[in-house]
Amino acid sequence: MIGKIWKAVPFPVLAALVLVGCATPVRFEVQRAPALDITGIQRVAVMPFEPGIMTVDRAAIAQVLTDETARRLAATNRFAMIAPSAVNAARARGEDISNFIDATFTGRVTGFSSSTTQRTVMRTVGGQRVEVPNHLREVWVSFEYFFVNAQTGVIIGPIRRSGRTSSNNDNLANLTSYAELTARILRDQLVLFNRDVAPYTIRLTRRLESVGRNDPARAQMDAAETMVRGQNFVAARQAYINIWDQHGSIDAAINASILFEATGDLEDGIFFMENVFVATGSPRVNTVIARLNRELAEVMGLEALDDARTPAERVADHAVAEVERNINEGSRLWLHSTATADQGLANDVLDNMTAAFLTSGFTVVERGLIDILMAERDLHLEGNVADSDFLSIGNLAGANTVVVIGITGTGPARRLQVRVLDIETATVRMQSGTGVAWRL
Repeated sequence: MIGKIWKAVPFPVLAALVLVGCATPVRFEVQRAPALDITGIQRVAVMPFEPGIMTVDRAAIAQVLTDETARRLAATNRFAMIAPSAVNAARARGEDISNFIDATFTGRVTGFSSSTTQRTVMRTVGGQRVEVPNHLREVWVSFEYFFVNAQTGVIIGPIRRSGRTSSNNDNLANLTSYAELTARILRDQLVLFNRDVAPYTIRLTRRLESVGRNDPARAQMDAAETMVRGQNFVAARQAYINIWDQHGSIDAAINASILFEATGDLEDGIFFMENVFVATGSPRVNTVIARLNRELAEVMGLEALDDARTPAERVADHAVAEVERNINEGSRLWLHSTATADQGLANDVLDNMTAAFLTSGFTVVERGLIDILMAERDLHLEGNVADSDFLSIGNLAGANTVVVIGITGTGPARRLQVRVLDIETATVRMQSGTGVAWRL
């Protein structure tokens, strides 16, 4: 999925590499998730905006907002647009509208004021400074818009906008009309509408690191930079990795990370830079890792927009893939949760992991047997438990591998923890990290 969102960098569509001073910039395009969480929203009906207070001006603004946001939503090519009349008809029949739409989109006018005032200003007329009347017309509009989940009724948003503009002229008849001033505000305030409701593209710029003239890796760094300018990113990336291996050059490692990022290989880039950090402990490297993790979080957020899986299903799938990489084929598994909070969520994760392991051909020890063994020993394996207890019970149950899960944090920081214990060697085979893939 990541490769579908992070684009390669063909010249000249996405990347433009220009030598500026001593630092070569690498520019590439990436996608960003919208401000509103549109996860699972595909079928949308735009319902009339509410004027707030029923006045002619507010009613006109509400109608313009309804028409304009409907046009812009359709232009994103992200949604299947459903006629609002179909929603109204279904409601009149008492039907559940979530059967044929995922969300409605609407909003309201939250403020409007307008005025025309006269003041006196100085003008030069016939070489003389004289006072003349000047007219000032001002308009202020505020509004908000949001999705409403058709199934739950939960409001997604709102996004609030407001703007003010004016026109002044010595001749009252030459003032811009209230309608045009209002339309100008609405156009200006809807400039970022697409970024609020649909994924959008931005351009990032990263600058390559360079080394001193007398640095032993200078010639190799110059050769790799030439490859970058020639758009040969994969070869240049490997060249920088080789320089790191040969000289321990942090500058070369950082340049390799930039090219991992530009080609969309974020996870490989993070893994590479984490190894560099272990070897060097450099704060510069740690800063790069943090940046790559932020970009990976953006990518995963985009993937989630089209991911119909629940958080428990998504994280369980990731956990299973990571565990399978660290255990032997044909392992006999005992899966156990030590969660003391969010137990329902933990059980959902555990059920999904169990089903996935069984599908992959692993043997999973029945929880009922584990319960019997723990009852016999009067054990309560929750919270902080010694590995020796897991190893003892697992061995009695006929397992050779224990997969222990827990949940830490709350809200956006909530994530799954996974530890894999090898019963036969009494060693830890795997410990989950803190990356975004583990977040629940």
